Amino acid sequence: MVPTLEEVEYYLASIEELLWSATPDLPNLHEAVNRLWVDISRFGPQNLPSLQDVHAAGMKAFEVPAPPPPPPPPRSWIERSASWAGTHRWTVGGIVVGVGAIGLFAGYTLKHRHVRSRRAKAANTPHSERRQVIVVLGGDHPLAAALIKDLEDKGYIIITSVATLEAAEALESTTHGYVRALILDPSEPGTVPAFLRSLASTLSRRFPINVAGDPYASPSSHPYIHSVISLLSLSTSLVPAAPTPFEQLEVDNTYMPYLTATHITPIRVIQALLPLLRSSPARARDAASNFRGSRSIIVCVPATDARVGLPFSSAQAMSAAATLRGLDVLRREINVAALTDSTESMKNMKVVVVDVGAVGSTVERAFAQQDLYKAMEDWTPSEKVAYGPAFSSVMEQPSARRPADVSDFVNSLVQVVSGGRKGGVWPFTLGLGLGRFRNWVRGERFAVGAGARTYTLASHLPSSMLDILLSLPQLLISVRNRLLPVIPAITQPYPPPQQPAAPPVIPATALVVPEPTAPTVGKAPSEPEVTIEELSDHDISSDTGSEADVESGGENVESSWIKA
Repeated sequence: MVPTLEEVEYYLASIEELLWSATPDLPNLHEAVNRLWVDISRFGPQNLPSLQDVHAAGMKAFEVPAPPPPPPPPRSWIERSASWAGTHRWTVGGIVVGVGAIGLFAGYTLKHRHVRSRRAKAANTPHSERRQVIVVLGGDHPLAAALIKDLEDKGYIIITSVATLEAAEALESTTHGYVRALILDPSEPGTVPAFLRSLASTLSRRFPINVAGDPYASPSSHPYIHSVISLLSLSTSLVPAAPTPFEQLEVDNTYMPYLTATHITPIRVIQALLPLLRSSPARARDAASNFRGSRSIIVCVPATDARVGLPFSSAQAMSAAATLRGLDVLRREINVAALTDSTESMKNMKVVVVDVGAVGSTVERAFAQQDLYKAMEDWTPSEKVAYGPAFSSVMEQPSARRPADVSDFVNSLVQVVSGGRKGGVWPFTLGLGLGRFRNWVRGERFAVGAGARTYTLASHLPSSMLDILLSLPQLLISVRNRLLPVIPAITQPYPPPQQPAAPPVIPATALVVPEPTAPTVGKAPSEPEVTIEELSDHDISSDTGSEADVESGGENVESSWIKA
């Protein structure tokens, strides 16, 4: 009997159940074979090959292939750019250099165009918009002409003082109408009130002064004083102070006129201009906020006299010291008042001192022999013996220092006036604020000119060391004279005698012979006309050294060092 389909299926299901129930822990066939082979290898004969080395004939080793790697992710644009740049290095370098050069050129062109447009606008603005006034005291000084010209070119109105009317006309004729020269003789204090009245009248004028029309400006457009620059404290040819020993300095005839011209007159003018500087605090704040510089009082003093004080220049050193101390007090008063003044009229105002060294043609030359004789004409014989050799040694020393250019002096002052915005010599510093940083580093006192910084450093030395350095040449000469067996001849500080004019031929029969005319330059050393007191002093000093013996002119030969 043929079973039905249901019976077959039932039979297979029962067999499957019986099989699974009989072998519940039957392992995998592959694992069982491997376990069997490992057991045989461990416990069976030792020369059996490993299962991996057993291959059936005609069959290859069965290996399960590894799954293929996933496809790489797509690269970003940064990675693609870096890959392209690494492949084309020279091209990338050329592009970077070109873009940088174009950027720098474009930036500098825009900046330079902006600066030129501002300068052109400042030059072409209506006359009433140029309102900042710079008062320059001492416009007839050799350094003033270049300073005034540069200040006018920078957009300022200049009111300067000169001693003579001719100098005022000559100065105004070389400008473009923004310079007004007023008369102020520093040796005559009586000219100060007239100068101040003229200055007050000039502040109501319309600039430039050489154009036609109404000469006076409206009150809303009056110029105002921005800075005061004093060159009167420098050595001037109007009131010269010849080098002379402190003992021989004439206080009434020499020192007082020099002190009046270089100290008293500038101080009086600055005192009178302080109310004008203080009367416009709003304009000062506006100028400071626009980086156009603070109000300033700039006083130039000689570096040698202000810092050190050289021998035989007592008048210059005392005048410079008095000026410096007064300016220090003024600076401190302004700083204190700026902190307590509710009107803010004393803010944005500074006092600056400039130590001027050798600049341009103002360098003093060494004294010639005839100048030495003329400088010592009024000395007493004892002063000639005591100071003559040292005076000659100091005054005849040649100046080997090369003077600085006038433009250095001018640029330094213009930077102070403009707050560092003008007066620079490097175009690439425009807009970087380096001018203001330079003014901050310089402080309220700085040096300009050849030798000024040297004297500034020397002034910080101890006084004993400084005195030794200043007297070092004379010290070496004295040591040399002591070591030599015969002291060299020293130039006498007496003027050489001039031969009188030849007398007319007189017949032998004449009984009266006229005496020749005395020389006009000076008498010979063998015939000094001195008093008994001076002569005694001179004789006493002749025993003190070889220089005094030479200066004695042979009057005390017995006590001289020449005697055996």
